[in-house]
Amino acid sequence: MNRGKKYLVLLTLLLVLASCENWFEYSPYQNIVESQWKEQNIKSYNQLLPIQEKEFEPFKVGLISDSHTYYDEFEKQVEYVNTRNDLDFIIHLGDITLSSNIREFEWYSTIMNKINVPVFTLVGNHDCLGNGFSIYTEMFGESNFFFAYKGVKFVMFDDVIWEKSIQDPDFKWLEKAIANEGEYRYVIPFAHIPPWDQQFTQGNEFLYNQLLLSNNIDLSVHGHGHSYEYAQPYDDVNYLSVPSCIRDELIVLDFQTDTLLIDRIMY
Repeated sequence: MNRGKKYLVLLTLLLVLASCENWFEYSPYQNIVESQWKEQNIKSYNQLLPIQEKEFEPFKVGLISDSHTYYDEFEKQVEYVNTRNDLDFIIHLGDITLSSNIREFEWYSTIMNKINVPVFTLVGNHDCLGNGFSIYTEMFGESNFFFAYKGVKFVMFDDVIWEKSIQDPDFKWLEKAIANEGEYRYVIPFAHIPPWDQQFTQGNEFLYNQLLLSNNIDLSVHGHGHSYEYAQPYDDVNYLSVPSCIRDELIVLDFQTDTLLIDRIMY
């Protein structure tokens, strides 16, 4: 090949590469998080700071979960959320991706950031495949975290086991996080996987529920099952399962002065 042809081939290759943004973006091991998507839970927390320390007053929180692969349905759910003006913030119970691809995290973030109130995103088991857990922590922050808002403590617990190749969630952290010396009207744990799932050993299933009982926790909220359920599978603790967005439902926690209501809205 003469020099002229070599230059032509090189120029053609450069033009092709220049026209392909993020040439290797579908690698499951890619971990390049753009600055606009970093620390999203922390940004949501900062939006609540001006009013989070106020004394208790009634408010509502929307719950969504398992939006992976259901992007059209997720868009529809976001559109419905934005028709309401009575939600203080949204909690997503995890599984925002199917295979933990960086592109899936970006798709979720693009849609989720259309919501007109702050959003807190938990980690799901699908979000921990491959390099996913590293991407999640860079995009959203620590996977175990809690915050107080208007006298209510929201505890976000990472209970993913298999995909992270660990034996037990950090129950010591959970025990400390759900402790209440009377300063909170409600303390509510949220975790993607419910304790009766096959990822939990019988010992971990028992321990999770006992921690809640010993700390007088009335409600535990989960995703993972893709359908709505509200029951007491063990003792006196109520367990709420949040449906996938494909169900065209929004679950709302309605914090009243004397009670906590759970609203199931079909849209």
